[in-house]
Amino acid sequence: MTPRAGAPEQIRALATVTLDAQALDELGPRTLDRLADLVAQRLAERRAAGEAPLLTTGDVAEIAGVHPDTVRRAVKTGALNIVGYVGQRPRMRREDVEAWIAGNDPPESATGAQQRLQSGRGRSRRQSYPRPLGDVIKTLGLGVER
Repeated sequence: MTPRAGAPEQIRALATVTLDAQALDELGPRTLDRLADLVAQRLAERRAAGEAPLLTTGDVAEIAGVHPDTVRRAVKTGALNIVGYVGQRPRMRREDVEAWIAGNDPPESATGAQQRLQSGRGRSRRQSYPRPLGDVIKTLGLGVER
């Protein structure tokens, strides 16, 4: 594999390649330098990714101040990026968690929710659903007298 005269040397990764000493000797010096730089860069990226501690669902919930089920829902819907799994348990990076927190409203405290409900500004405790059939029966006067 000898490069043509005047043609720039290129490295393109299409598959995993194993080079023996003879193949390395046939590569030009610029190609070897570029290959060494690419390998060093890839190793540095892998080391940097491995140094940052990965967070569990419980860790994320504690950082965000939410219930772990909220974190699980965010993972399931794709709102929170995951790095990988340990078994079936997702692991997250701190910067992804901080981005998720920044993109959402802060959780409301329990006392704030109670005050809102007591003041009448919140949802009532019993939620009513539309009842079209019941409304028609009531309008026609066909309902059962109690």
